[in-house]
Amino acid sequence: MTQYKHIHSKQIHLLLIFLSYPKRCKTLNEFAIISWIALRLVACQSPTSTATHSDSTYSNRLGTNRASLVITQPARLGAFVLKSVATGVLRAPDQSKLSFRISGTINQIDARNGEAIAAGQMLARLDDRDQQLALRIAQDQVAEVKVQLRALIAEYGGHETDTASLKPNARTFVLTKSGYYRAQTTLAAARQQLEYTVLRAPYAGLVANLSAKPYNFITSFEPFCTLLSQAGLLVEFSVLESELGGVQNGQSVRIIPFSLPNQSYIGIVSEINPYVNGQGLVLVKAKINHPNDRLFEGMNARVFIERRLAKQVIIPRSAVVERSGRKVVFTVEKGLAKWHYVTIAHENDTEVAIAAGLKSNEQVIVVGSLNLAHDSPVTAQKQ
Repeated sequence: MTQYKHIHSKQIHLLLIFLSYPKRCKTLNEFAIISWIALRLVACQSPTSTATHSDSTYSNRLGTNRASLVITQPARLGAFVLKSVATGVLRAPDQSKLSFRISGTINQIDARNGEAIAAGQMLARLDDRDQQLALRIAQDQVAEVKVQLRALIAEYGGHETDTASLKPNARTFVLTKSGYYRAQTTLAAARQQLEYTVLRAPYAGLVANLSAKPYNFITSFEPFCTLLSQAGLLVEFSVLESELGGVQNGQSVRIIPFSLPNQSYIGIVSEINPYVNGQGLVLVKAKINHPNDRLFEGMNARVFIERRLAKQVIIPRSAVVERSGRKVVFTVEKGLAKWHYVTIAHENDTEVAIAAGLKSNEQVIVVGSLNLAHDSPVTAQKQ
């Protein structure tokens, strides 16, 4: 009321001035101009601003009482899936560089890169003419020795080629003197050298790094190819020392190769190296279940490690907002939004686990909490 009294006193003062001007004005025009100025001054006084203030207050009152539409969801108590991602490399459990046991000229190649080979299957053969000749010579020597052996057995009272008919001492003497032992050793060596001209797969797998060509000379020091075992293909990856508690033998992981983004494989952790390197990383290996021919040695892949934590209060990530640098969650109680400071224990791509500040089954605002304040009126819809 004091403000309105002040406004009326100003108006009265201006009117008094206006009424005194007719006596001072010399012409009718001067009086008309002064009258117009006085009326304008009266019209421009603060009652207009008073109305504006009143309207603003009314508008704010309306805005304050308007309920915001929000979507709620109950906080649930359950197992929280803790996820982490690592980059890994696919490795064959058995990887061998195969070479011939002897040097020679390649005569035949029966394998190609990427081909699946069975255990014992021939991969290549060397020119074996020299080895075949050595084997015939050794066989001829055995035949000559048998003639001499027969004569010695008869000489020492035995029956033809039956060395068992001789006394033990006489039998050893006869076999040695005839050259029988030496001939048998030479024959075995010749057969072994012939076998060395054939390269066979020691186990089933895929052929890789095969670059040799027929009719080229190869030494025993040069690898002919690499054989990769497909039985139990592995993925090797490293985890931080701080995340090691979430990895254990027998745990399942999900593997997505970079070259096959739409294809995923399940693996089982089979080995954890008990050593932390200088970068704070620990090497882990997981065996891939049911690998196919699209997986190659050395492929890069993402490894998703999941661990379930029991008895966690879980809410969607969208329910968490920040106020003054702290995590806040809003709940709904009797049509009002309630502000809760919370402590986050764990989080993944879609959910968070609350350590403190919230209880299970409380109705949490998951959509529409960004601009809310404590005790703001809300209209809740369940998700």
